[in-house]
Amino acid sequence: MLAEHFSAYTQWRGDVATGIEELRKWLHLNEIGDAQSDLRLQYLLDRLREDKLIVAFVAEFSRGKSELINAVFFAGYGNRILPSSAGRTTMCPTELQWKAGDKPEIRLLPIESRKTNASITELKRYPEEWQIRPLDTSSAESLQQALAQVGETRLVSRAEADQLGFPVDENGDTGLRPDAAGEIEIPRWRHAIIQFPHPLLEQGLVILDTPGLNAIGAEPELTLNLLPNAHAVLFILAADTGVTQSDLAVWREHVNAGRRQRGRLVALNKIDGLWDGLRSEADIEREISGQVASVADTLDIDPSQVYPVSAQKGLVAKVNNDEDLLARSRIVELEEALSTELLPTKRDIVRDNTYGDVNDIVNRSRELLNARLTGLREQLQELTDLRGKNQNVIEYMMRKVRSEKDEFEQGLQKYYAVRSVFSNLSNNLFGHLGLDALRDETRRTREAMLDAAFSRGLREAMKGFFEHLRGNLRKSTDEVGEISKMLDAMYKRFTV
Repeated sequence: MLAEHFSAYTQWRGDVATGIEELRKWLHLNEIGDAQSDLRLQYLLDRLREDKLIVAFVAEFSRGKSELINAVFFAGYGNRILPSSAGRTTMCPTELQWKAGDKPEIRLLPIESRKTNASITELKRYPEEWQIRPLDTSSAESLQQALAQVGETRLVSRAEADQLGFPVDENGDTGLRPDAAGEIEIPRWRHAIIQFPHPLLEQGLVILDTPGLNAIGAEPELTLNLLPNAHAVLFILAADTGVTQSDLAVWREHVNAGRRQRGRLVALNKIDGLWDGLRSEADIEREISGQVASVADTLDIDPSQVYPVSAQKGLVAKVNNDEDLLARSRIVELEEALSTELLPTKRDIVRDNTYGDVNDIVNRSRELLNARLTGLREQLQELTDLRGKNQNVIEYMMRKVRSEKDEFEQGLQKYYAVRSVFSNLSNNLFGHLGLDALRDETRRTREAMLDAAFSRGLREAMKGFFEHLRGNLRKSTDEVGEISKMLDAMYKRFTV
């Protein structure tokens, strides 16, 4: 169900890109477009090709989250792909994605990278910071063994756990609980990116698999960036536990922090625990309906946003082609809800953004065509007025047209020269004030501060940082002055 809807969305997105490409060719063929319009259309095409659809799965441990991902996306492989067993199987945030040119592999970011204070987004720009493990996609068993690495852990002292940003609590209520030896079990990896050639991932779907509350809270980027940017968030609960205090904390602090209702769904998993053979179907249905109502009331959402499912039975039903078991697992209703909530919202966003840019370009082209039409009508009127007059007047008009044409071409050449100089000066200006320059300088300063043993070293690092910024500002002021002088001179030249 979800695959069919997603394929339809991908086809729609491809049709939009085709229409934009046809518009771009028509503008070029009729010499209507300019460099700016062409760049804007190229940007739209690149944005459509790189368009991603992010679905985040959020839950505390042992709620069947990985099993639900297997049932919804990977049942076609005839086995579990993501590790799914009792206890914690996902220890770090994991992205499943694929784009043209990728290799099947797992990219693992060591947990020690937290000591650098660099964000995950920033570290994605530095491949040397990641450990890369190849994936054998020809065997489900090999995939299982490779993907099990995202659940690896290691034991550290309490001091190191604090240094890495993990909260520690003796009772395990608000942080990680030490073992009998006083050591803390933490994830071996900070983040994992699984590049996997799955049909839906190839079409732009990105699956975000998150760990439990303690790991989410220890990685602020999940709360500030990854989860808010997800187009749909599926929050998984277990029917045998209901909404626990930690579940409620995850929901309030991370999933529903912005009170955003659209694209936020709740899956009440493990309803097969009610199939004990002693209750009638009517009793089971009443029990499920009661739990759905209770969950909706606790989370303060509409009951229609809560979907009772059995991920394990849904996976088994898909693998064995058991239609009756599939219907009883209710996994299809959840997939349909994901399609209904996710795809129309994403399509609206893409349509609105694309329409705004294309409409602006079309309006500008229409204005240019109207100006050309007005000029042709004026020339036609002049030619009509010349009908029956002597040859000298006609030759004069032809010379006038040639002169205006030569003057226009000379002005156009001057314009292109000025634009080239302006682009170079602008690039220099961005080199002084751009985010990349500021980010690199901040990174160098942070490393210098971390290496400093005394406060004098910290002061020197901060002093160097601000001196460098002042230098860039002085250079930028000179560049702005030069650009202003050049533009004033060219304005006077073109207005003469």
